[in-house]
Amino acid sequence: MPDETILVTGATGRIGRVVVADLLDRGYRVRATTSQTQPPSDSTQRLEWRQVDLSGNADLNSVVGGCSAVLHLAAEIGKKHRMRAVNETATERLARAAEDAGVRAFCYTSSVAVYGSGRSVSISESSPVLSLERDVASEYWALDYVREYGRTKLAGERAITRVADQMRCIALRPTVVVDIEQIIGVRDWNIIKRMLASHRHAHHIYVGDVSDALIWCMERGLAGVGEPGRVEIYNLAEDDRITPRHIDFMRKAFAASGDRRYRVVSVPWVVDWLHDFVRFHSLPIRNPLWRMRFSGERLKAAGYKFKYGMEKAEQLALARLEKEAQMDRRADLVRHNSPV
Repeated sequence: MPDETILVTGATGRIGRVVVADLLDRGYRVRATTSQTQPPSDSTQRLEWRQVDLSGNADLNSVVGGCSAVLHLAAEIGKKHRMRAVNETATERLARAAEDAGVRAFCYTSSVAVYGSGRSVSISESSPVLSLERDVASEYWALDYVREYGRTKLAGERAITRVADQMRCIALRPTVVVDIEQIIGVRDWNIIKRMLASHRHAHHIYVGDVSDALIWCMERGLAGVGEPGRVEIYNLAEDDRITPRHIDFMRKAFAASGDRRYRVVSVPWVVDWLHDFVRFHSLPIRNPLWRMRFSGERLKAAGYKFKYGMEKAEQLALARLEKEAQMDRRADLVRHNSPV
């Protein structure tokens, strides 16, 4: 219910910033955590910041106290040596503190990285996942730290399952979360990556939809939907869209902006696959991420509908590119007409 207090961890991250804004817009009070220097609270007194290092021994009971729900977004994505402490241990400690404090809904952002490189192209929530007990390189065509990320996010899901008793819990597994800057940012890839990767299915999911889906799941939990103590797992994906490849957006972006960085020769997919084979020294009996397709049907069947969708997100990106191109043309015109 609006005016209840919601705890958001990782609130200064790409998803967290949007979630905090969306919660405030809907009338909730927000207690937001960050491991960095905390930003100032807002003038309405509905946003409270806490500086918390989840990898340490912070008192999480005081962090969750008085909150109706937890949206746990904080994660370590780049430093392999910190992933176990942040993604698994801290998740378990936070879930235990939330359960003890009487929190009614706990929503956790996991990742499709938990599936690794699937033997099947089609991936649902019942598909095989990575081994937890040890790192098996052949299960995931990825760098070591990416495999560790997938394994520790899965471990976080299992940790919540061990702890949950009365809370209604959701684990969302989003695909590749992007904002407008990242949709546009394909132009900043080096030329080799643009040629190799342009054919790939992007697996993009707009950050606004990730925020909306998290809040939707939270509100269902607060309303008493679902079985207490059970962790419901959902993929959050829009892999069934008509134009999902990087090259599809690049063509539209070139038409909108004239930026030649969007105009590349797309190499055949087999070249990309062979490149991965050489890079990871693994037999091609599994599918790399770009060949996999993640089903979002389970979440759709539960009643969720995208608020924006990638089509809308790409329209916003193209509108920004058109505006940039217009500004560049005006600047060129001013320079051309300026006296020497």
